[in-house]
Amino acid sequence: MKNALAFSEEKKWRPVPEFRYLVSGITVDPPGTNFGPRQIFHYEFIWIMEGEAVITFDQQVIKAQEGTVLLRRSGVKDYYEWSATKHTVHAYVHFDLDPPRRTLASKVWVPTFRVLPPNDIFRPLFGYLLGLEEKKEPMKSQLVLPVLDVMLSAYITGEVAVKAKPANRLPDALEKVLEAIRGNAAQNPPPTLRLKELAMIAHTTPENLCRLFKKYLNLGPLEYTKLAKLDRAADQLRRTTLSLKEIALATGFYDAYHLSRSFKHVYGLSPKEFKESPFNEWLTQKNPIIRTLYKPEESNNGR
Repeated sequence: MKNALAFSEEKKWRPVPEFRYLVSGITVDPPGTNFGPRQIFHYEFIWIMEGEAVITFDQQVIKAQEGTVLLRRSGVKDYYEWSATKHTVHAYVHFDLDPPRRTLASKVWVPTFRVLPPNDIFRPLFGYLLGLEEKKEPMKSQLVLPVLDVMLSAYITGEVAVKAKPANRLPDALEKVLEAIRGNAAQNPPPTLRLKELAMIAHTTPENLCRLFKKYLNLGPLEYTKLAKLDRAADQLRRTTLSLKEIALATGFYDAYHLSRSFKHVYGLSPKEFKESPFNEWLTQKNPIIRTLYKPEESNNGR
């Protein structure tokens, strides 16, 4: 049996539950991939931004379509089967709850998932929260926690509707070029794309295409093309056992050295460090393409 002193020390150092933000990010999941099972003891919001998934929380199976937001509670064993036919884009935020909020989130009438209406308040708040990830502490938590609190309240109560407003869109010419870049990056290996070819797809001049990219995405067309290839390389590092040389060749880099140099410049880690990191799912959002390729209505920023 433990003596009184040992018991007292254990009680003294036992962590006290508190409302705190842990991490957030966006992940692009290729067709036919899965994740889990896992069991972690904090809470998570998951937003299916694009695509679909079959998600299991303990014994509950959820067919999550685009626009679904899920609340994974602490201790739940979860498993994710992403779409077999197209990529899925999902955002996530992990957090802990203090006792009052934990009690609210545990009510039986709080659903495991909600299919959100168009122009709801939850998704803009989620997008704003993701943008705060790059802030430094303590400012990050000072800004994030009030947003997360509103998100939690909106989710629990179901009061998520706001007045509708027109959605922003990228110009059609730019959309065509982005589609071409996506298709190119998915090939094995991707053929070399040149600025003149991309401009022809958009039926414009190379100079005007560069202006469009800079205005709406704050990137150049060829820079964007390279980031798309790096995004695919990061995904292969996370999900496969391919060597760095094999990944470099499959994603259109000259060799492993050139991939490593470009990779570290964008992600801040070498490919080896990225692969071994338990946070590599979150680290994928360091690629600027994640913030621009999949949510054009959030990419304008008034530029």
